[in-house]
Amino acid sequence: MIRRPGGGTAGPRAVVAIALAALLAWGPAAGALDEAAARGKQIYSKGESPRGGEVQAVIGTEGVTLPASVVPCASCHGPDGLGRDEGGLVPPDIRWSQLTKSYGHIHDSGRTHPAFDGESVATLLRTGMDPADNRVDAAMPIYRMSDEDMADLVAYLQVLEDDRDPGISANRIQVGTLLPLTGPQGQTGQAMAQVMHAYFQDLNARGGLFGRRIELLTVPYGNSPQATLSNLRAALRSEGIFALVGAYTVGLDEALLEMLRDDGVPLVGPFTLDPGDGFGDAAAFYLYPGFAEQARTLAEQAIVELSAREAPLVIAGPEGARVDRLVSAVREQVAGKTLSEPEVVRYAPGALDAAGLAARVRDVDSDALFFFGPRADLDAALAALAALERGPRVYLLSAFVGRSLFEAPESFHSRLFLAYPTFSSDISAVGRGEYQDLAERHALPRDHVQAQVAALAAAKLLEEGLRRGGRDVSRARLVEGLEALYTFDTGLTPPLTYGPNRRIGARGAHVVVVDLMKKSYEPIGGWHELR
Repeated sequence: MIRRPGGGTAGPRAVVAIALAALLAWGPAAGALDEAAARGKQIYSKGESPRGGEVQAVIGTEGVTLPASVVPCASCHGPDGLGRDEGGLVPPDIRWSQLTKSYGHIHDSGRTHPAFDGESVATLLRTGMDPADNRVDAAMPIYRMSDEDMADLVAYLQVLEDDRDPGISANRIQVGTLLPLTGPQGQTGQAMAQVMHAYFQDLNARGGLFGRRIELLTVPYGNSPQATLSNLRAALRSEGIFALVGAYTVGLDEALLEMLRDDGVPLVGPFTLDPGDGFGDAAAFYLYPGFAEQARTLAEQAIVELSAREAPLVIAGPEGARVDRLVSAVREQVAGKTLSEPEVVRYAPGALDAAGLAARVRDVDSDALFFFGPRADLDAALAALAALERGPRVYLLSAFVGRSLFEAPESFHSRLFLAYPTFSSDISAVGRGEYQDLAERHALPRDHVQAQVAALAAAKLLEEGLRRGGRDVSRARLVEGLEALYTFDTGLTPPLTYGPNRRIGARGAHVVVVDLMKKSYEPIGGWHELR
């Protein structure tokens, strides 16, 4: 079911038409701040003046002066003004309804003062003195800024508690997804949209979350990456989207993350091959490992296989940033665990010297080759290596292989290892039953099941984050809730664990060895979680 702009639903065949119509129908989002409060929000959240003026923070009894961007108001009081425990210090609730209580305030320290108004709030921010001329806690910075910026900041404080994140109202949370609905991946995108709409429809039928419905707006791809990002930017600006869930981000991750990072929009369970390495400081929560995590898992497997050998690993691949990351990942994973530094062989794309690579492997007496080139290069490399008296074990990423390796030279029987980000065995009996029940009741497509499973896992992950965020959920609380997840069981993926410095839930891979006699891929154990 695809949400129509303004409410209502439509069947799965209307996915494309309605999503495109939504683009034309988007109008200004409700509840927008006025200009002064919008400027004040930037000062509150980032410690930066939209007017270009200088904003400074004077900290502690020693009067250390820093840019306010180092200690903006939101860093202690939170985006909602409620305050966050910081090393045992709990900043007070600074919502306007609290500051202006007619009977004033009595603090835990015994400090008392009358109610605030706009002028006394500005005075406290400039001098650290409350309405009764008491000095507030020395942990509270004093801020220096222009009169205009101070007026904007006070204007925002007056509406802070009513400034919900986009997409939130008393009875609904609107989330978005970004999907290809036409073209080569159109059927994949439509299947992903349908399974997520079905899941949220069932959730809403059970009462939603804390009395709110979860509504999903599908933002369609454009005819180019730039047009796709423009569609999303327009939706974020005008429609009001709390978070993105289950978006199809193959080839878009870096640019998308930059956009979402600027707007503070969480990205939950995107569907991609490799997020790269630009997600560390974004509110992004990936389900499956990227190429670097898979390469690290292979490195751990190589260490197990080669524990008694002193010869170095050899890492080979074409020149380029993607392979640079993989070389670094393997090097870092084996550092201190092998006696020799890895040998690295790089070549211009399309110009592999297969005989030279084989000679290098022979000369260093290596029994482990990590190969990160395309399939044509791999075939040439295996042919050259087969001529050696003793060929190495070869470690590969499944996404780079493209087709089966059953026609590889026989000397590589049980010596070819591949990493996979997910297997069908990741789906538990319960998870399979849930999906099959959903598919039957909502007539989900029979094709693109892996993409549907990933989208369904993303929807379940979002639901858990929203539950942990509670009735007063915000983007910040959603992120905090997801960061607290440990071995969360979706029933569809390996257990998911996140944290402030961990943005990939299933951090590891499945490893298989190629049995050329049986023409089969034999799993080595189950899921290999990186430690």
